[in-house]
Amino acid sequence: MKTPRFISELPNVPAIYALYGGRGRGLYVAYVGAAEALKRRIIQHIVSRDSSVAVGTSAVNLNPDYVTEIRWWEHPEFAERYILEAAELVAFEVLNPALRSRGNISQRAKQLYENEEFRRKMRSVFTGEPTGRLRLLTLQDVIEKIIELEERLNAIEEQLSSQ
Repeated sequence: MKTPRFISELPNVPAIYALYGGRGRGLYVAYVGAAEALKRRIIQHIVSRDSSVAVGTSAVNLNPDYVTEIRWWEHPEFAERYILEAAELVAFEVLNPALRSRGNISQRAKQLYENEEFRRKMRSVFTGEPTGRLRLLTLQDVIEKIIELEERLNAIEEQLSSQ
């Protein structure tokens, strides 16, 4: 499994991805989408915030500030757009996100989705380990890390001043 530390380290490959909210037992799938270029799409959602789901063009949208983790699944067949679209439909079933991408599904993808063997194969992909995951720090995480560092720095300064 790939474990990048930053969005800039994500691969720019075709993938199905899930954006998670919460932590630990409270972790939930907020959004599932398909991307022809994963890094570019995640940057649209999280950094630029100019994807349709992040800009609030409907009654329900994604708040990038609450995304705590990104998981993605790669497959050699995802290079074909219609296969990626059909796989996204299976991912909706398996991951049951609060929000789903609003992409227009091609007729060819809908036909492939009707194929039980394809759905079975893709279910095994999405019930297995993701190709990679990226944990995002929330503002609260950053504040806690700063406090921890300040405490450690104070302890070091005290040790040095008592020598």
